[in-house]
Amino acid sequence: MPFDDLTGLDHETLMVEGRVAILPRDHRLAGRSEVTLADLAHETLPRWKGVRGNGVPGIEPVAGFGPEVADGAELTHMVLLGRAIAVLPRSLARPQHPALVHVPVADAPRSALVLAWGQEDRRRLVAHFVASAVEAAQG
Repeated sequence: MPFDDLTGLDHETLMVEGRVAILPRDHRLAGRSEVTLADLAHETLPRWKGVRGNGVPGIEPVAGFGPEVADGAELTHMVLLGRAIAVLPRSLARPQHPALVHVPVADAPRSALVLAWGQEDRRRLVAHFVASAVEAAQG
């Protein structure tokens, strides 16, 4: 969340976390302890396949959107090549590539990881899975 439409779904929030900017080690912002959305306003951000815009709430790029990526491997390559930077929830930025740094984005909206299932799905197996996932996320 907040990118997916949950209409017709029940859901449980498993965790809420901050976001990090993923930058090459030689990037002008790489040495900072944190950055802001304003610091990233002129950066090239990738477009996630199937996501409108760049997928980062609060950042509308000045010069348009960067390359389209379909997964984390493509994203990592684009950042390594200097074609884009990335802003991801902290947990999705792992494992960290040795040539990249992760810098917290202090004012980025927090990201929620949710488990969702059909509102009409009343199977016991689904209910047990949801309960187990919620318990694991809390522990």
